[in-house]
Amino acid sequence: MSVSPITTPPIARDAPPKARPKPTGRDLYYSLGSPKTIVAPMVEQSELAWRLLSRRHSPPNTLCYTPMLHSRLFATTPVYRSQSFYPPLDGSNPDRPLFVQFCSNTPEDLFSAAQHVAPHCDGVDLNLGCPQGIARKGKYGAFLQEDWGLIHSLVSKLHKDLEVPVTAKIRILENRERSLEYARMVVGAGAQILTVHGRTRDQKGHNTGMADWGVIRYIRDNLPRDVVLFANGNILWHEDVQRCLDATGADGVMSAEGNLYNPAIFQSDEDWEKRFPRMDTIGREYLDIVRKEVLPGLEEKGQKLLLQDPSVTAIKPHLFKLWHTLLPKHTNVRALLARSSARVSKNGDVLEAYETCLMEVEKIIKAELSQNPEPVDDNGRWTGPDSPFEESAEGIMIEVDGVKFNRLVPWYRCQPYYRPLPEEAVKKGALKVRKSAQSQGVVERKKQRLDTEAGSRLATGT
Repeated sequence: MSVSPITTPPIARDAPPKARPKPTGRDLYYSLGSPKTIVAPMVEQSELAWRLLSRRHSPPNTLCYTPMLHSRLFATTPVYRSQSFYPPLDGSNPDRPLFVQFCSNTPEDLFSAAQHVAPHCDGVDLNLGCPQGIARKGKYGAFLQEDWGLIHSLVSKLHKDLEVPVTAKIRILENRERSLEYARMVVGAGAQILTVHGRTRDQKGHNTGMADWGVIRYIRDNLPRDVVLFANGNILWHEDVQRCLDATGADGVMSAEGNLYNPAIFQSDEDWEKRFPRMDTIGREYLDIVRKEVLPGLEEKGQKLLLQDPSVTAIKPHLFKLWHTLLPKHTNVRALLARSSARVSKNGDVLEAYETCLMEVEKIIKAELSQNPEPVDDNGRWTGPDSPFEESAEGIMIEVDGVKFNRLVPWYRCQPYYRPLPEEAVKKGALKVRKSAQSQGVVERKKQRLDTEAGSRLATGT
């Protein structure tokens, strides 16, 4: 059925066009296509090429975030700005919907940085969740969570003055009541979408542990229904997306590590091949995206800046994660990849070293499948990694619609990385336990001081 084109009356020459009001709350969520699946902001990992790859293997309305960008550097350093976000490519039609994330501790810097990206994105997100040491040193990310007055001023500045909506990503605090207060403050300051990572600031590295969906549920149940909330944490398999939605009541689910190890984690197709792509085919698709969709748009930057672009510098860490179950079996490829980098070869190919690695991976998988063909159905399609559950069988226990299965994904297909739980890390000596009595006393004294300071700030309206 043909649709008649919609025409609009011409704008009078003496009347400037009216600015379109920026969407808020539920209207913002609907304008994005009501995404249920979200690719997380990841430092030097959620760059353009990776977002394009992830979108190809996700529902069409999947929302993506840029890596966390430093607001002061972005606002004041043109080279950093050009390297971090390049509008001819970043924020183009294939790269939407898109939120740009900044870390900041100064409202003016944050606003100045956000103004540069506002015409090319659907929203600007404030990072309040980074737990790394560099965030502690720079006083940003999760290390702002004691300074509610500053957080309020950062969010409210963008809410009042920026042309696109402001959103925020937080971590939970020491208990659910305090976490709810924190969430209410951030939303009250003007955050139109709130992402809650169900881990505390201390849960990182070997101490990562499990995210607490129960706290996210408590926040969801006690915020107004018109507040849009995304949940983050514990997403390893596609089935975890619906489990998280059901457990938390969130509007959407964000994946970080799960997406890095399998960019098809949001894929719901019944074709197992699409849900667990082979490492050689996904590697080929990824390098082709860099070569055909990113590099041509970077040529005007010049060779030196092209090689420093995030879509180029991120190739090695991405391939290490994509191939993480193959590399321990084939250490020659691991060593080859470790030595690889993007540089101009004799034939002018900046990706030659990575192409060499990929060719080795292709040979390895081809040889494996010739010796051990995968089981296929009558249509020649792989029958998948699941088998009826048996207690002693290999694989991970997966429950789908109340039925248990053993899931054993072949080592040459993309699959999640299972991080050891803290108690397992302690047994291996990778994590040391602090003296509990001393540490608990420090925590309690710090909490009392924070409660007092927060009460004073809220009472004075600062």
